[in-house]
Amino acid sequence: MEVQNDQSKLVKELEERNAFIETILQNLPIGIAVNKIDDGKATVVNKRFSEIYGWPDADLTDVHGFFKNVYPDEAYRKEIMGKVMNDIQSGDEDRMRWTGVTVTTQTGEKRAINSKNIPLYDQNLMISTVMDVTTEYTQATEIKRAKANQEALINGTQDFIWSVDTELCIITANHSFLEMLKGATGKDIKEGDNVLFKEFGKEQLAKWKLNYERALKGEQFTIKDQIFNPAQETTVYSVISLSPMFNEKNILFGVACYARDITQETLNLLEKKKSDAALIESEKIYKYLFDKNPSPIFIWDLETLRIIDCNEEAIIKYGYTRKELFNLTMTELRPSEDMLLHLEAKKTEDPLGGLHKKTWRHKKKNGELICVDITAQLIHLNGKRVGMGIVNDVTESRYYHELDQLEKNILEMTARNEKSITEVISIYLSGVESLHPGMLCSIQEKKGNCLFNLSSPSLPPEYLKSIEGGEIGSNAGSCGTAAFLKQKVIVTDIANDIRWKDYKEIAGKYQLKTCWSYPILNGDNNVIATLACYYREIKAPAELEEKTIQRAEHILQIILERYQRERALKISNERFELATLATSDIIWDWNLETNAVFYSGNIQKLFGHASGVNNDNLPFYFDHVHPDDRERVVLYPDQVKYGTMLNWTQEYRFRKANGEYAFVVDKGIVVRNEQGVGVRMIGAIQDITVMKQNELRILQQNQQLNEIALINAHEIRRPVATILGLIQLFNKETIGGESNKDLLKHLETVTQDLDTVIKRIIDKTVN
Repeated sequence: MEVQNDQSKLVKELEERNAFIETILQNLPIGIAVNKIDDGKATVVNKRFSEIYGWPDADLTDVHGFFKNVYPDEAYRKEIMGKVMNDIQSGDEDRMRWTGVTVTTQTGEKRAINSKNIPLYDQNLMISTVMDVTTEYTQATEIKRAKANQEALINGTQDFIWSVDTELCIITANHSFLEMLKGATGKDIKEGDNVLFKEFGKEQLAKWKLNYERALKGEQFTIKDQIFNPAQETTVYSVISLSPMFNEKNILFGVACYARDITQETLNLLEKKKSDAALIESEKIYKYLFDKNPSPIFIWDLETLRIIDCNEEAIIKYGYTRKELFNLTMTELRPSEDMLLHLEAKKTEDPLGGLHKKTWRHKKKNGELICVDITAQLIHLNGKRVGMGIVNDVTESRYYHELDQLEKNILEMTARNEKSITEVISIYLSGVESLHPGMLCSIQEKKGNCLFNLSSPSLPPEYLKSIEGGEIGSNAGSCGTAAFLKQKVIVTDIANDIRWKDYKEIAGKYQLKTCWSYPILNGDNNVIATLACYYREIKAPAELEEKTIQRAEHILQIILERYQRERALKISNERFELATLATSDIIWDWNLETNAVFYSGNIQKLFGHASGVNNDNLPFYFDHVHPDDRERVVLYPDQVKYGTMLNWTQEYRFRKANGEYAFVVDKGIVVRNEQGVGVRMIGAIQDITVMKQNELRILQQNQQLNEIALINAHEIRRPVATILGLIQLFNKETIGGESNKDLLKHLETVTQDLDTVIKRIIDKTVN
């Protein structure tokens, strides 16, 4: 029983000891893990080990998993793993220490650690300890950076910085000091060299020796001195500070020296009084410039934003009295709808001294909105934080920028031809209206002697319907009168203007009180449309509105003339197509620049060949002209382009698709440019096969008639000749009786007449 009690007591003591060891292990300030050497499995991982690596225990118990998690960069992981494994396999415990290793936590944080492995080969265990040295590592890095910064600082100045030891040898010096010494002595000076160089002369050396000795006695002081540079033969005036240096045991070991060049200050000393007087005068000038500056200037309290001062131009520009402005804040100069923008911008303001440049909208006393660029600076004035801003009215420049952009977009849109004329003009007029709030624009197109709505994006449809097709005349509203006179018509009060007598009631119904109209003229000085600008208030055009309208007239002329040209071209093309359909001729158009030839549809109907554009026409044409006609008929591009021919006509035989030849007459004209070079040749091919066949048939018939006539003439003339011969045999004197003589004479006359007729027949037949 006693033995059993002793065993229980021993077990309890072991458990308590293990618990104590576990408590100590878990609360150690360093991380500890125990792994088996043979398989790398962790048997113990304390809390601090997991905290330092920033991963749960489960992710650190396996060696391969440990390296993969802690070193996510593959290249770095291979490098660290290779080094660690080589060091462990060496068996050298001194090599099993790794410092400044960068690890990555589960959250991606980078940490620096020192780790150490302790092998217990007889127990098949490897104890790994780790310490988080991120802070120390960071501090060491910062110290290096600070040291580098200090070196950069002392070497980044033109002032001289150096220190000497008790033997007056150089401890350290910046580049400026060493360069000065090199220039004076011609030598490369280094640390450890004596600072007193004979090149500076005995007087200078004696004086500086006393200064160093004074500082080496523990005195800190500043002097003004001049140093003569023998190499450059110049004198430099300096303020020089000498301070004794003590080590950690408070033992003086040298002197720190700093010399600032005050040569210019010294030379300017005599000018100081003049400068002071000039400063007073300058303040007067600046005050004058503030008051008389051509741009408005405001000064406001940064805390309350209340205006505390302004110049005369601010009063004139904004229309308030000085007293009224001093009762306003800077935010009250802005329209209420811009307040959110102001509050957002205020969060990003620079500290005192910073420049603020921003574009805002401001509201004048009369309610007019202007666009302003404000250049402001935050400063101290009479102990108070204030802002001072110069206001530049950019309303007009901003307007021109937006107008330029609108016109650019419209011209590009017109050139692309993606939208209808109505859409393009509606977009343009809407853009003009946005530049002049309250303006309502309208384009009326002239057709005959009447005006018709082309685009009026903001006018009531009922109003437009009521004036549609209005006649042009001397008192036909603003637009009708402007089109009649070919000049602008400004009506500022519709209700009381004689030119609106027929339209003022309908205008009044829709609260239209003002209408300015401008005729749009084409290149021939003919009215093609009118531009109207309406307002729902009595108003004359302001200068900026006049400028907009002048530019609008030009833009609209371009758009409308293009529209009319395209419409005329469309009509012309339609006429050409209809004419082509109406005629039996083949119309062709030869582009002499590309050598492509267009054939109308009749080439298909008449000859069976494909219509449309033939991009390689010469081989086609050459092949289908009759071989006996080719040399006479076929034209070549350069022959036409660079020749002088204007008109061309040829008859020839042309082969159809079925192989038969048709007789054609081909006529063309050459279109030449200003340089006389042919650019196009346009013509028509007429099928004259039937006509040629008819001509041949008539020729054959004529030939047959000629033969018949010749035969008849010879056959008839033979008996006539016989009769004439017999008559000659008669003795007229012996024929008895007068009646026989008369009869014989008559027979002779008739026979001769018949002979004359037969000769005429023969002559005409031969001819």
